[in-house]
Amino acid sequence: MENKKNNNGGEEVSIDGDILESILSYLPLLDLDSACQVSKPWSRAVFFSLRRLKTIPWLFVYNQRNSPPYTMATTAMAYDPKSEAWIELKNVSSSPVEHVSVARSSHSTLLYALSPAKFSFSIDAFHLTWRHVAPPRVWRIDPIVAVVGRSLIIAGGVCDFEEDRFAVELLDIESGDGEWERCESMPDFLYESASATWLSVAVSSEKMYVTEKRSGVTCSFDPETRSWTKLLDLCPGEYSLYSRSIGFSGNRLIMAGIIGNEDNPTGLELWDVIVSDESPMNLKFESIGSMPKACFDKLRGTDSDWPLTSIALNAVGDMVYIHDAAENGGDIVAAEIDGGKLCKWRTLPNADATWNKSHAGERVIVACSNVGFSDLKLAFRNHLSFSTSTY
Repeated sequence: MENKKNNNGGEEVSIDGDILESILSYLPLLDLDSACQVSKPWSRAVFFSLRRLKTIPWLFVYNQRNSPPYTMATTAMAYDPKSEAWIELKNVSSSPVEHVSVARSSHSTLLYALSPAKFSFSIDAFHLTWRHVAPPRVWRIDPIVAVVGRSLIIAGGVCDFEEDRFAVELLDIESGDGEWERCESMPDFLYESASATWLSVAVSSEKMYVTEKRSGVTCSFDPETRSWTKLLDLCPGEYSLYSRSIGFSGNRLIMAGIIGNEDNPTGLELWDVIVSDESPMNLKFESIGSMPKACFDKLRGTDSDWPLTSIALNAVGDMVYIHDAAENGGDIVAAEIDGGKLCKWRTLPNADATWNKSHAGERVIVACSNVGFSDLKLAFRNHLSFSTSTY
């Protein structure tokens, strides 16, 4: 600490750089932006504090019209776990994004919209930029979609009149030629479930993982070899699961499973699934936590007569977000991963009000992204406004 004379002859306290950097590293991103405006020394301190900053994934809730034109709402909601607050995002300059079909989310970070005319997708943190490419050659209704590195993969969900119901196509999103390449078809054991309705998808930096929500039948796709590998079923022996969902937290494959049955779900467990490249049929399951009963009850919603048929898992970095995939009005449940275990379980503040604020003519799309200071600055340059919500 250093004392300096101010203009009135009194003393003011100056915080040493290292101490200030340490303090700033605990602030939410929006507060860091405000700190930049204080003075040049503070702006420098913010810059150096970013080395200590732990990026925490935000949860995003978007609304889109259910009927043509499929317009994305100009206002979205984001939950920042560091400030533990909902933030209203509003694009104040550009027109609403219109799609010729409904938009969907996949493996937490990808938004996409598919039509016979084009394929649109967005992978940036705030989904401000949409890329448009030629549609895949095979006509599809409900495919699974993933981005692994520079490879955009689309599989299954094929219309009945197509010859190959398991067709897989791949597009190199960095090559610029816009040509879809046919790959090895999906495995035959997915015959009854080769669509996004029945499958859960997760991606690592190298592969796409696919599991059947009901049975746990699992396989992986390698975009380098354009081929599939059968894995051991995701069925931990000590539990009877009737539905599961997968995601990646860092380099760890995470599985969430509902215990019991649809009429009487009794709980939700999560595991770290350890996959060996040398022996893919030799998976290991390590329990990382059980959802507390109070959170589980809120996940189901106040009207627990609705069956909990399946869940959606958004896992990025050290955060896990879980909600009812049928969107029956329950809360979103969040937890942090610390030391390999789930902790700091919470239902998001007033999540039910935020979740249900859209009217009947709109659908909800949920995504999750790591948001860094550079992403925030880019959002400001794109005229995205931020205001802490009162919901």
